[in-house]
Amino acid sequence: MRIASLLSLFVIVAACSPRADANAPLSAATIDSVKAVDAAFAAAMNAKDSTAVFAVYAADARVMPPDSPTLEGTAFHPAIAGMIADGASDFALTPTYTYGVGDLAYSVGTASFKAGGATQSIKYTEVLRRGADGKWRYVVDMFSGVTPPPPAAAAKKK
Repeated sequence: MRIASLLSLFVIVAACSPRADANAPLSAATIDSVKAVDAAFAAAMNAKDSTAVFAVYAADARVMPPDSPTLEGTAFHPAIAGMIADGASDFALTPTYTYGVGDLAYSVGTASFKAGGATQSIKYTEVLRRGADGKWRYVVDMFSGVTPPPPAAAAKKK
């Protein structure tokens, strides 16, 4: 009886203990699957497939474009559809740092695309969450243009 009680206690403690890897950084393979969301976004934009673009965002996503209020849920859909309709093309996203723990990850990087015949460059930060289906999706997408720094002021001569 005493052994059965100890065994039951051990099972209960083991079941209630946090997973040993719950706070461990994501593996390299999982980081690759997080980075694949950027590739899927670029491929969908280049294919002019708004449905595929929207699929990389969680239903409760927040999109934070420059000089704009935060767009929640599907509020960003018209902006994406407009970019596609206006002929934006040649999207390339380059994550420069990606990290995550558990079901959350973030990625920082740069991107370029063509709009109106001119190449645009942006920097971005994204927060991604792994859904119950195992897929990673953007939950926060914040980006802004990259402007070169102003020229240094010339030194005054005496």
